[in-house]
Amino acid sequence: MNYCMLYLKTANVNLVKDMGMIPYKLYKLFGFNSEVATYKLGEYPYLNNEVKGLKIHFIKKTFRSYCIDGAAFLIKQSKYIDVLQIFHVTLSSVIYAYVYKFFNKKGKLYLKLDCSHKLIERIKTLNSVGRFFLDSFLDKVDIISVEQECLICELKELLGRNEVKLIHIANGVDYNYFMNENLNYDFNIKEKVILNVARIGAEEKDTPLLLEAFASIDSDSRRGWVLKLVGPIKEGFESYIVKYFERYPELIGQVIFTGEITDRAKLYEEYRRATIFALTSQFESVGISFIEAAAFGDIIISTNVGIIGEIVTESNGIIVNSREPKEFGSALKSLLSSNDLQLKSQRTYNICAEKYNWDEIISKLKGYLIP
Repeated sequence: MNYCMLYLKTANVNLVKDMGMIPYKLYKLFGFNSEVATYKLGEYPYLNNEVKGLKIHFIKKTFRSYCIDGAAFLIKQSKYIDVLQIFHVTLSSVIYAYVYKFFNKKGKLYLKLDCSHKLIERIKTLNSVGRFFLDSFLDKVDIISVEQECLICELKELLGRNEVKLIHIANGVDYNYFMNENLNYDFNIKEKVILNVARIGAEEKDTPLLLEAFASIDSDSRRGWVLKLVGPIKEGFESYIVKYFERYPELIGQVIFTGEITDRAKLYEEYRRATIFALTSQFESVGISFIEAAAFGDIIISTNVGIIGEIVTESNGIIVNSREPKEFGSALKSLLSSNDLQLKSQRTYNICAEKYNWDEIISKLKGYLIP
């Protein structure tokens, strides 16, 4: 079975996310001849270890156009591809679908929608012409998947004749990798760390909300706890950080910016040792960091975005619906003083292990690819 994931923006880091893990796990678990087709965007060291055995096809930037270069690849290769995986409802995806199905009518086309409620809103606003083109595109597709369970029912109603193609395929984490790297969950090694992993200072991440919320907690309740922010710092946000420490000099050493951690094992060690994971985003399509945090039993406190509602259940974390720093801070303070952190942590870990194990997710997907 020849499987190709076509996404020209695939960089090394994407190989351990859904772009790479789906074809890799299909190869590893079921012997698929899996390939990633992309522009070459730097080096790909993960091919040597994390996704060893996954093939990669570098597409030349002949026209420097995602649409044209991807279509040119498919004109030559479609007849050899049994299953083609594409992403999103974009002009590129539409062109890929038509070209692939023209050259390989028996081939199976899998559309993975990395989407949120915004896609539903867009579909609802389509006029008759837009709706015609959407339906024509989806007619070419054999399988459509979404990551968020909460979107399934509404999307089915909107997709009309194509609703039977819609399935739920979550993003996940690779527990085999954790085992091989001795990164197994252990509450006993956790430290008094509140972890945030994001693009620090990006508008949609609303880093100031988290920083101000932490500062609003009284010093006695904060004592011993560290807020650690991991990720690249957006240009221009450094001035905010300087002013923040000028206003709250007592937080120097208690609020730590590590910068970006590119080593996968080192990043996971941060999750593993943190007790709480905090996110204040305004928007997340899924929020892969939720899954990574939950995989290590981090107790999650977050604004109501992405798949947070699928992970924070059974009183194992907090969803904050307010964007006021004092209210987020009050919720965070309640966690810092909680006497059942280990129980909350274990519940979070169990939910993640049940729902977000790549091996289980890919076994489910394989059943749709080869009924």
